[in-house]
Amino acid sequence: MRFGVLGNAKIARTQVIPAILEAGYPVTTIGSRGPANPWPGAPAMQWTSYEGVIADPAVDAVYIALPNHLHAHWSVAALRAGKHVLCEKPYALTTEEATAIRDAMTASGRCFMEGFMVRHHPQWQWLATQPLGDVRQVQVVFNYDNQNPDNIRNRPDMGGGALWDIGCYAVFAGHWLLGRAPDTCGLHVERHPEWGVDIHSQGWLRWDATATTHSACLQFAVSMQTAKSQSVHVAGTTGWARLHAPFNPVNGNAVNPVRATATWSPNGGLHHEAQTHHFEPCNAYTRMVTDFVNTALHAPSTGLRDSEAIQRTLLRLFKSADNSAVT
Repeated sequence: MRFGVLGNAKIARTQVIPAILEAGYPVTTIGSRGPANPWPGAPAMQWTSYEGVIADPAVDAVYIALPNHLHAHWSVAALRAGKHVLCEKPYALTTEEATAIRDAMTASGRCFMEGFMVRHHPQWQWLATQPLGDVRQVQVVFNYDNQNPDNIRNRPDMGGGALWDIGCYAVFAGHWLLGRAPDTCGLHVERHPEWGVDIHSQGWLRWDATATTHSACLQFAVSMQTAKSQSVHVAGTTGWARLHAPFNPVNGNAVNPVRATATWSPNGGLHHEAQTHHFEPCNAYTRMVTDFVNTALHAPSTGLRDSEAIQRTLLRLFKSADNSAVT
């Protein structure tokens, strides 16, 4: 499968384009707003416009690394042009955008997948299958410090803000671990007085008890102006587990065999009583690319997975930013 890229973003240059090449697929074309600007180590690619990428007959799949507010427009355009699409998260900022992508995917028969690379790291499968009993509590923390007013994450007109950028990972964690959307949710945001984006967001998701499971609650705090840190802690009826780098796991391989780690205590207990688990060295971005290609070739209609449900929960959280619960 031959890839084209929309956008000369850092994540494309440093993570996803190298992952596409590592997975064994060529990157033939890249589209940018300005003139050709290859970086050290960049593969030999044709440089063109966004329109040029999706019109290129030598491109089978498009990776979209544009600002958030452009994701849906160019995803729909690429699907209508007959390309498979791997798009950075969040893939849509409104219900209308999500519907347009679903309709374009269905009409074209092509695959659309949101680039939640974390789901492809083995630590998340490990976390979901640990014998912790019924999940009762999940705590998610994700912080970094971005003081640049010109950065797209600090631009509300470009889909910036903490919830869209990193709060989506907390929502992903809840859907992944509990298997469905929450019954209720709530959100408090603190917005930058000049930029208007949410720089600190704290929220909760709650799943009601069923005939076979206990109730569960996820609490999260995400910030774009706090010291870099992240973790996911899951407590069940019998044990607990914690991922130390759930959203930016270290990339390891045979040459550089660094490993992500987790702490767990299947029978409960305090931190000093817990065990440490070391995951196999891997690159989650490369695994994401491989999974995307396999899905595109064999089951394109399944590419959206739980992205639609996650996006709906994010919109519910925004609506609840007055601190009232939304059902």
